[in-house]
Amino acid sequence: MTDTARRGWSVRRRLLVMMVSMTALVIALTGVIAFAVQFRSLDERVRAELEQEIQEVTALARSGPTLDNDPFTDADALFLSFLGTSIASPDEAFLALIDGQAEYQSVGERDFAVDHPDVLALIDSTPLEPGRAVIDTVDTQGTTLSVIMADVQLPEEERTGTFVVAIDSGTLAGQVWRRVWTYAGVGLVSLLVVGALANVVLGRLLRPLRELQEATAQISTEDLSRRVEVSGETDIVDLAHRFNAMLDRIEDGVRLQRQFLDDAAHELRTPLTILRGNAELLRPEDPEDVAATRTLLLDEVDRMQRLVDDLLVLARAQRQDFLRPGTADVTELAVECMERITALGPRQWQLAAHAEGPAVLDRHRVIQAVVQLAANAVKFSDEGSPVELATDWAEGEDPQVERARELGARPASRYLVLSVSDHGTGIPESEQERVFERFGRAESAAQVDGSGLGLAIVQAIADAHGGAVGVESVEGLGSRFTLWVPADPDDEVAHPVATGAEGEPARSAAR
Repeated sequence: MTDTARRGWSVRRRLLVMMVSMTALVIALTGVIAFAVQFRSLDERVRAELEQEIQEVTALARSGPTLDNDPFTDADALFLSFLGTSIASPDEAFLALIDGQAEYQSVGERDFAVDHPDVLALIDSTPLEPGRAVIDTVDTQGTTLSVIMADVQLPEEERTGTFVVAIDSGTLAGQVWRRVWTYAGVGLVSLLVVGALANVVLGRLLRPLRELQEATAQISTEDLSRRVEVSGETDIVDLAHRFNAMLDRIEDGVRLQRQFLDDAAHELRTPLTILRGNAELLRPEDPEDVAATRTLLLDEVDRMQRLVDDLLVLARAQRQDFLRPGTADVTELAVECMERITALGPRQWQLAAHAEGPAVLDRHRVIQAVVQLAANAVKFSDEGSPVELATDWAEGEDPQVERARELGARPASRYLVLSVSDHGTGIPESEQERVFERFGRAESAAQVDGSGLGLAIVQAIADAHGGAVGVESVEGLGSRFTLWVPADPDDEVAHPVATGAEGEPARSAAR
């Protein structure tokens, strides 16, 4: 069984059949109602015309030949007078009978004969009562005649007079039926046009859905680059946009997983090699060698533990629960940061807490970022040199606002600015961008112990808040690392990263 057979009709075909069926139903119902009204109107019109002719004959009989209300007394005179003054329409004929014999009829050429034996047989078989008319139909001469028969009684007239009016209702009905078939033909053509137009419109409307189907068939864990090209503004287009955004998130997640595995494999290979090499060279009979090897092995294990912890922090940075935002007092936040960083090394620690008031952020993650920046300052500065932690607000036309947004921070009415300044070795301008990359380190830091993940963690924390981090440094004079955190009142922390119009990260954790 083919895929098409298993799936059945496509959405496009089903919608097309549904639209054409509904259009056909509307056309049919409209035609049935319209022509039913026309046929009913025709029957009523024919009946009214028949009754009108009989009423005219009756009125003439009462008014008399001189119209002085002296009634007719002779049937021949009555019928001749009426036929001489009344003109029958092309579909109508008059017939006058005296004692059952057809004596007079209306003149003119018609498609039927009113004195045809079929008509006379109908008259003979129809019992008539004085003062009453009887309407009946007869199929004759290839048509249907509607016939009204009335017994005409005159004073002093011993003979029986019968007046008959016949209307070719079959021909009149045929005219309506021709309109019916014309309407059916026009409706069929309209249905074909509607079907063709609907097919084109549905094709364009459902094209994103078809491309979505093709994309899902082509996507695999090895290739997540397939996207649906869409344009316009419809629910299906919106679905395609959401599908693309979902693929962006999945691709980013897979990339991060692969990056984590690659990073772990790359960075753990060296300490594992050291562990294995020293274990192989260990001399069990030499206590000093055993002690030295043990110390080295434990040191490498600790380094691997720190590396794994840092990698896990970066991996968790993309999770929804990475941040736990809440309202924090920025003055207390600065004091807490200061209490932690002063234990990192013997430096001239300074605090310039200019910001006061509340801010919505993850207090623990911000402290983690500040501690990481301070640890970085300790690594690249001399013992006893000044290291300053400063806090401030940036809002309005402050250049710090523009700087934060240039580095990828989302728009906010104000930002909490935390900076750590040192007087250390500094970073060459050509290497300032890559220090935030995973395992990215300046050449001057090659001899300094560390995994190269610290500033990448700071970057991830900043991105998770919708903020930014940057560095200003002069080689040989020192560096200043600045963290901007959006701190709007009643604001919600953006997580995991601020996204652009197409769902792409505005700035990734690893840059």
